[in-house]
Amino acid sequence: MGAGTVLGAMLGLMAGLLVGSPWAIVLFLIAGGFAGRYYDALNAMPPQDPEALSDFAPTYPLPYDDTAGHALSRREEEPYEQLASDLCAVFVEVAHADGEVRRDEVKVVRRYFQKTLGYGPEALEVVRGHLKTFLNHPPDLDAAVSACEAQLPASERHRLLDTLYELALADGGMQRSEREVLRRVAEGLGISEADEHAIISAHLGASDEHYAALGLTPDATDVEVKRAFRQLAAEFHPDKAAHLGRQAAEQAARRFQEVRDAYEEIRRLRGL
Repeated sequence: MGAGTVLGAMLGLMAGLLVGSPWAIVLFLIAGGFAGRYYDALNAMPPQDPEALSDFAPTYPLPYDDTAGHALSRREEEPYEQLASDLCAVFVEVAHADGEVRRDEVKVVRRYFQKTLGYGPEALEVVRGHLKTFLNHPPDLDAAVSACEAQLPASERHRLLDTLYELALADGGMQRSEREVLRRVAEGLGISEADEHAIISAHLGASDEHYAALGLTPDATDVEVKRAFRQLAAEFHPDKAAHLGRQAAEQAARRFQEVRDAYEEIRRLRGL
């Protein structure tokens, strides 16, 4: 039972007692409870997969150093709690971009900390705590990305963005909202447009033929892609060939559709 429900019921009870009638007490109590419940519903966080963080329970013991006689872990020896917090904030915001945070997405996060950064069981528990915090209290994405940019070398920033694309695709196709968040992250991490496109192509395919349909190469900028599409769409629009006869109109329609399909695929790849 939420705090609003409890408070509403108490206020309703007090109002009923002031009136003095038994029926008034019951009615005001019920009305107050419903009002409080409505308040709780309005202020509740988006629903989460109840199993989302289940994979963060430690599943193996820390490795032991026979000479020291105690558990060792590279990350426990040098705690990087601030970096872990900033990284978790970024992961949660990308996972949240399409709505609910799912277990498959959290698995990607765990794998990143465990395999890429070498976090051991104790450090993973710290990560789990940060994730729970940010699931309940959405972080400031731009601030977290800026902090990651300051703490990570270029190669690690590229690896982070690569993992974020893996996370976004963990639950299926990529949504426009996810692409927009990933674009903000790439910019905040200081990753060049060319490097970002290379990461996108690694996950979604290069689609060189789509660039060729627009008379471009994959290293074309976003501005060049949009300009080429507008020019070709205007040139091959079926309405412009309608007076040239049926065959010419059909050819123009096919070329127009080819141009539009190519542009839509490039938009999907680049998150335009």
